[in-house]
Amino acid sequence: MAQIRRALLSVSDKTGLLDLAKALAAQNVELIASGGTAKTLQEAGYQVTPVENLSGKGEAFQGRMKTISFEIASSLLFRREDPQDIAQAKDLNIEPIDLLVVNLYPFHETLAKQGGFQECIENIDIGGPTLLRAGAKNFRSVTVLCEPAQYPQFISEFTESKGATTFEFRQKCAAQVYTMTAFYDLAIAGYLNQQAGAGLRYGENPHQKAFVLKDPFQEGLAHSRSLQGKEMSYNNYLDADFALKTLQDVHSWQGGKALPTAVVVKHNTPCGLALAETPLRALEKAWKGDEKSSFGGIIALNFPVTDELAAFFSEKFVEVILAPSFTDSAREKLKKNCRIMEVGTQAKNSWQVRSIEGGLLVQQQDTFDLSNMKVVTAKTFADDKKRLASFAMLAVKNLKSNAIAICSQDGPEFELTTMGSGQTNRIDCIEKLITSRLEDKKITDVSEVVLASDAFFPFADSVQVAAKLGVKYIIQPGGSVKDSEVIAEADRLGIAMMFTGRRHFLH
Repeated sequence: MAQIRRALLSVSDKTGLLDLAKALAAQNVELIASGGTAKTLQEAGYQVTPVENLSGKGEAFQGRMKTISFEIASSLLFRREDPQDIAQAKDLNIEPIDLLVVNLYPFHETLAKQGGFQECIENIDIGGPTLLRAGAKNFRSVTVLCEPAQYPQFISEFTESKGATTFEFRQKCAAQVYTMTAFYDLAIAGYLNQQAGAGLRYGENPHQKAFVLKDPFQEGLAHSRSLQGKEMSYNNYLDADFALKTLQDVHSWQGGKALPTAVVVKHNTPCGLALAETPLRALEKAWKGDEKSSFGGIIALNFPVTDELAAFFSEKFVEVILAPSFTDSAREKLKKNCRIMEVGTQAKNSWQVRSIEGGLLVQQQDTFDLSNMKVVTAKTFADDKKRLASFAMLAVKNLKSNAIAICSQDGPEFELTTMGSGQTNRIDCIEKLITSRLEDKKITDVSEVVLASDAFFPFADSVQVAAKLGVKYIIQPGGSVKDSEVIAEADRLGIAMMFTGRRHFLH
């Protein structure tokens, strides 16, 4: 428990402020406040210590300077459990602030009402985020409240604990602070980027505005510059990112001696994937994975683009080519409207972020791990088929759920023969997409391919449909309550099946 004896309050939104002050005053907490907050509290009859008593100076620059000071920041930051910090705070006449209550200038609301440029700038809060981040960093001792919705829970805990808070509560509040400041800064960054003309031509559709925020802590696709062609569009970046991540997956899977690898992506889905003994063969195989879809696609390669490869594209239209490098003569031969970008093939571990209404979903990037792969049927896999099965699982990992991939092998070379993705059930992937695409490619013998599924088969019907095609090898995560029935059906049909124990949903 951390006892609260002094509280600093500086809020633009006064909702719930007086209820909070009442609870604090009941426990004899000293109230320190700035500007309008101090006035509101004083008018309600509360005794308030003006913030300038701590900072030594009043407001300045028409309110731009209020709470930023060495004295106030020190009151929040010094470590209460550290003897050296305690001694230095005493020497500097720094008294601890145990509770910080701050909410930020209404920048989002100013944007929403389409305020003018200068109004938006003046609603960028500086002191608030500074105090919040300082208090949150020292959450072992300091409780930080950054929005009125937190007040009722705080009052309940504070009252029940007779003027204290738990470590767990303070840590939760600290996380909320950094979440708030992240969104706050994101809105400011987006606004200033747009005002500075740094946005993309448009978003997913022409009526949507868009921009790229470049992570200053990690290099990646966002930092790469198109060496020729038009500027990258929003959709170009989405597809290029997907192509690059798929390429990096396959490149890493191969280990130290990686064969030339090519990936073709269309509308955020790999429609071609191959690794072969020469760059040209890898490119040709990947392109033929789905020639119709390859037109207008995004290409990612783990090898330099030379004259020979540039000639391959002479009669083909692609939006973007990603590769480690391009020779000068290859660049001359490539169509001038084709965007080309130099990128690395080393995968990076990062958080994935997707927006939903009112927030962001954040998750670790999906990783590939076959350490728990095992044969679960009477019929087994030869060693070369196990390697093909792992490639097939890698291919299906990067397809949109529900997904099925059929992959084949020719000596050391592997390719995505065909696939079905983005369906609401796995049967449709096989019956409606895989079957028709095999017919289009005039492939009748699939006895040596491996069929991979991104998630478990909920029923034995997927095995039955695969068997009708002639499939003899299947790899899937397993984990269904009906796994035993699925395995029994595979045994009855003479199909070898492996479980990986790891699902790869991709939405």
